[in-house]
Amino acid sequence: MAGIAGVFCGLLLASVAAAAAAETEAQSSYIVHVAQSHAPRSSRPRLLAIAYTSFLRDTLPESIARPEPRVFYSYAHSATGFAAQLTELQAAHLESQPSVLAVVPDTMRQLHTTLTPSFLGLSGSWGLLPKSNGAKDVVIGVIDTGIYPKDRPSFAAGPSLPPPPSKFRGSCVSTPSFNASAYCNNKLVGAKFFVEGYEAETGGFNETEESKSPLDTNGHGTHTASTAAGSAVAGAGFFNYARGKAVGMAPGARIAAYKVCWKKGCTDSDILAAFDAAIVDGVDVISASLGPGGMAPVFYNDTMAIGAFRAACKGIVVSASAGNSGPDEFTVGNIAPWILTVGASTINRRFPATVVLGNGDRYTGNSLYVGKPLGAAKIPLVYGGDVGSNVCEAGELDASLVAGKIVLCDPGETGWAAQGEAVKLAGGAGAVLASAKEPDVKSPGGVRVTVKPSVLSFSATQKTQEYEITFQPRMDGSETKNYTFGSIRWSDGVHTVTSPIAVTWPAWPVAEM
Repeated sequence: MAGIAGVFCGLLLASVAAAAAAETEAQSSYIVHVAQSHAPRSSRPRLLAIAYTSFLRDTLPESIARPEPRVFYSYAHSATGFAAQLTELQAAHLESQPSVLAVVPDTMRQLHTTLTPSFLGLSGSWGLLPKSNGAKDVVIGVIDTGIYPKDRPSFAAGPSLPPPPSKFRGSCVSTPSFNASAYCNNKLVGAKFFVEGYEAETGGFNETEESKSPLDTNGHGTHTASTAAGSAVAGAGFFNYARGKAVGMAPGARIAAYKVCWKKGCTDSDILAAFDAAIVDGVDVISASLGPGGMAPVFYNDTMAIGAFRAACKGIVVSASAGNSGPDEFTVGNIAPWILTVGASTINRRFPATVVLGNGDRYTGNSLYVGKPLGAAKIPLVYGGDVGSNVCEAGELDASLVAGKIVLCDPGETGWAAQGEAVKLAGGAGAVLASAKEPDVKSPGGVRVTVKPSVLSFSATQKTQEYEITFQPRMDGSETKNYTFGSIRWSDGVHTVTSPIAVTWPAWPVAEM
């Protein structure tokens, strides 16, 4: 009998241990896409959340039901499904169900000028701009870091701007840091925020550093919103630089801000929730200047592509950024064919500043310095490598050798602002930040061109840098001619050096090379 009791006790302890292990298994955030034929009929968020919570309880076996999943978003317009915290076992079991199309881990995405209309040749007297009446009947939903409307003339509603179109059903959310009644008007007609996915992913939220509201504490969303639909502002500029009239591309359009991006990024679940809200609110255009950090995911795993597809089905134009990477292959994001993907171009202005050496040599670069002029006094120039750090790393510069001097810094990983701050902390009078030349390669047709190294750094005058160019046929059989042309352009943002490329090969298809 004692033996049986001992066995029973052992089994009980093992069962308790297994249950405890299940309870402590880590949960992560997932987006669960449900087949429309199995989706709840209601589109009300609260009823959907209840239905999907019941679905999880009924679907998950008792052996993996703990820890209990938590549904924090339900989707009915931008997608069909929900976002929840699940364990790996729970996610795998759900994906095996016939009612579930896909279970995708919630991932973090990252955030990717005033003369643009005239720079593009757009006219205020003819063409699309005047014919659209300033787009006064259009509401642009900006999915970004929120908006900072306080004392911003770009978001002021002029007396001639009528109420928003009746089809728009959005609203502004009030919080202690976002006074909707004071900030929202006939220009800013909507302001909401989505943070559930971010909090689940990061484990919390520091309200001393960020505002849990539509208020933009980053600046990115305010910038993109004013670029899209900012009202005309006379005398705009950065201190004394580039003064003139600043106006958005569609100055009559209304803005609805959907804040999904926070200090560490933007989660897919929050982005999809913003798409859902924007569709319900009745926006005409969705602008999203954010996306993946690397290669674009396949469409069926791409939250932006899924949300944009549902929006396009409702007649909403979705414009999204191509990304901040390049010009290498596979660096463009938001490439679904139903998205209007916007790439970066150039601007038609510069902010030149000249460094004059003691021997009279002059070097022109860029600067946004707004302090007092240095005058005619000659200030010693030292190289960062001789005073502690060639890249001017914080804490590495010798203050006794830097104080009162201008420091020349090589390109570093910390960025120009951090380098300048490091020189300032060491007592320096100023910094000259050397730039690196990077290649912009236009590959000849049928040929892949690679350049190594991808950055040329110069820390001394009369210095020569070598680089290697490799040509490789694409092997797709698309080229049959025996010559093709391209170019390689090195640029540091101020100076450019362009070299043409001509490639010849025997007169047979590339695939046979």
